[in-house]
Amino acid sequence: MTNETASGIVTGHNLLSCIGELAVADFDNLSDCTRIATRSADLSHDRFSNSNHWLEEYVRTLMFLGWSLHEDVITTRSRSDITGSIADYLVQRAQTMKDPRQGNAMIDTLDALKPDKPAVFSLDEESLKGRRFQVVPSRCDASGNLHMAVFNLELVAETDRNSFLFWPWEKRSATLIQQSAFLKLNRGILDTKRELMANKLLAQVMKRFVLRKIASGRPC
Repeated sequence: MTNETASGIVTGHNLLSCIGELAVADFDNLSDCTRIATRSADLSHDRFSNSNHWLEEYVRTLMFLGWSLHEDVITTRSRSDITGSIADYLVQRAQTMKDPRQGNAMIDTLDALKPDKPAVFSLDEESLKGRRFQVVPSRCDASGNLHMAVFNLELVAETDRNSFLFWPWEKRSATLIQQSAFLKLNRGILDTKRELMANKLLAQVMKRFVLRKIASGRPC
């Protein structure tokens, strides 16, 4: 990807973050599967009024495409009060994960997103300013397997704000409700779905914004 590294993608109400550098094929696999699963779930359920069933359909579609769900479990809902920006909260959560690269990856993704006004506007519009959005960190393990974590998030706030991820929320003015699912890709199964996926993607109009960072030389 020349001298730039893709740090993430905005597509629909999804913010995808890449931990380390993904191969171009895996980057496209991640984006394509996310777009197809989002569309499938949107056709089956309203993501704003029926989020539990929406997420179940989203994960079912990913599994059909070749992703396996860790322990066959979508986590139960949890709540977190937000003081400051949601972007800072996402970085802090990422820094608590087992993979030490995850915090830096989330910083890179958010740093690339913040000045990209079309991507920020699209995420605001698709998520209704955070009422429903997803953050999806992805990585390849030492064996080359592609993993992703899907954090399905609902912002409950006193007021709607543009650029909701970066707004400095005051204490007790905003809460995040979260469910999550952890998945690993079987590329062999995915390869059997290529023709179907190509047809589905041709029929889609969902925008995709690739977020890029200039390589800084920071160790992964």
